[in-house]
Amino acid sequence: MRKTLYFLVAAAGLPLLARAQAPAPLPNGNLETWAPRKGVEAPASWLTIDDALASENIPPILFPRTVTKSSDAHGGSFAAQLQSQSAPLRNGTAVRLPVLKGLPQRVLARRAAAADDAFDLPALLLQGSITANGDLVGIPYTGRPSRMQFWYKLTGPAAKADSAIAGVLLTRRFSPIAEVIEVLAPQSTYTLMDMPITYLSNQTPDTLQMAFASTTAEAAGTGSRLFIDDVQLVGTVTGTRNPAATAALQVYPNPSATGEFSLASLTDASLSTAPFTVTDATGRVVLRQAAAPASAAHGRLVDLRSQRAGVYLLRLEAPVGPVVRKLVIQ
Repeated sequence: MRKTLYFLVAAAGLPLLARAQAPAPLPNGNLETWAPRKGVEAPASWLTIDDALASENIPPILFPRTVTKSSDAHGGSFAAQLQSQSAPLRNGTAVRLPVLKGLPQRVLARRAAAADDAFDLPALLLQGSITANGDLVGIPYTGRPSRMQFWYKLTGPAAKADSAIAGVLLTRRFSPIAEVIEVLAPQSTYTLMDMPITYLSNQTPDTLQMAFASTTAEAAGTGSRLFIDDVQLVGTVTGTRNPAATAALQVYPNPSATGEFSLASLTDASLSTAPFTVTDATGRVVLRQAAAPASAAHGRLVDLRSQRAGVYLLRLEAPVGPVVRKLVIQ
C-alpha cells in the first residue's frame, strides 16, 4: 500500500489598508541561483524535502528529487519544478518512521499506516529554516506586504485533484500577524498568481514562512508538475481597518442560516460593488468575484451555500482601501 505525506498550513489570519510601496525582495525569489547542498542541487535560500531528510541524517541522494531546476522558466534562465515522487521502503515502516520524524510537523502530516512498501514524497518549496530538532521556523522579515505574487504552471492528468497549494505566513514572536493560503488551478502556460494577504493586527512581523506544495491530497500520484518562478511580495500595509468605510458597508443577514449574504452601501456604491474575496478560517480563498455594476450597490449577493457552517472573512478591494467584514454561517 502507498501512503502520502501531504501539506498542511495551519494558522489564522485576517484584514487591512495598503499603499503602493515595495517590500524587501525575497532571497532568490527569481529562482535563478542553484547550488549543491547535502549532495544534491538545490535552490539557494529555499528549503525542500531534501533538507528535511538531511536534518534526520538521511542522505537526500537516496531518494528521488522532488524539486529540480528547470529551464522552462517565466523569466530569466531557471524556475523550480515541483513533482511528487514515489519512494520505496526497506523493511516497511521501520525505515519510514525516521523519515517522518525529520520532517517539519507544522507543514507535513501523514495518514495512519500499517506496513507499507512505498510512500509518496510531496514536492515542497519553502522559505524558512529547520532547527536541530527538525522543526520548521521562518526567516527574519519585518515588512507588511499587501500581496504575494508569483508565476506558475501546473500540469498533469490529475493536477486538479492533487490540489497544489501556495501560501505565506507572517508572525511576531510565534503569533500570527497575517497569512494567505490558496489552492492553485491547473494552468498549461505560465500564469500570474496574485494573492491578497490578510492581516490580524497592526503589529510588525518578525518572521516569514512561505510554502509551495505540489499536492495536498492524501491519495495524490506522481504525474503532476508545478513550476514556480519570479516570486515576490508587493505593496505595503499601513493599518488594518478603515472605520468609516467599514461602518458604511451593510452585510445582512449576518449570521446567515443559508450561507447567502447581501452587501449594501447606501452612501458609497464603490464599497459594496468592489472586487472581493472570501476566505475560511485557515486563510483559504473559497470565493472570488470581480467588481459588480453600480446597480448592485443596494443588494449584492455573496453566495456561500456550498460552504460549511463557520466563520469566514470577506475582503473588498475598495477604492478607499481594503474593507473587511466577518461572515458567519450558522
